Order: sequence, then structure tokens, then C-alpha cells
Amino acid sequence: MGKSVASRFENIAIDSSVLRAVIINDDELTLEMDFCLEPSHPDYEEPGAGEDACFHPGLLKFAGITRLSLERAEGAASDARRFAIHSFTIEGAKFDMACEWGDIHLQARSIRVLTE
Repeated sequence: MGKSVASRFENIAIDSSVLRAVIINDDELTLEMDFCLEPSHPDYEEPGAGEDACFHPGLLKFAGITRLSLERAEGAASDARRFAIHSFTIEGAKFDMACEWGDIHLQARSIRVLTE
């Protein structure tokens, strides 16, 4: 049996991670992320000079979306490259995130966590 979605976030500090992009395709949504890895994560590397944490690029991919609400924040900079995360919740097939980009609420048949 596969890992639960929540367990795929073990050793990732979601509250310190950032959103880089929101990509919508048919019934799929992809969130490009810079995950903030904790020292016990297998891909963790010591931060370099001037860095506060280990960031690792990755994706959250949602397929078979049955409910989707994207609420872009007023005044969100369109040229921003990274958006801080304020809250992040996954319960079963439901996903909710509030960040500087805006609010994302959805329900999907498949939620995958991918690191590059």
C-alpha cells in the first residue's frame, strides 16, 4: 500500500516553504514549490553562505479535480517569484492553502508530492 499524502510531507517545513507558480491544465492543477527541507529529509543539504534553510524544488500535482476555487489575492504582485504560505491543510482528497498568491481550495482524486 502507498504512503498517505500527509506522510509525504514528513521532514518538510510547509510553513517555511514557498509557492512559485500555479499551473492549470484541463482537470489538473500543478503547484510549483520550493520545499523547505528539515535536516532529517533524505534530500537535505546544509544551507550555503547567506542562506537560512535548505530549499528544494518540487511539485504538488492534483488530478481528477472535482471542486476547485482559486481566489487571487488583491494586490498580489504579478512579477513576484515566491509567495509565502500562511496555512496549508490536506484532509483525504481535500486541499486548502492560503498564501501571498491567494487562496486555493480543491478536491481531487489524486494528490501527488514530487521533488526534483
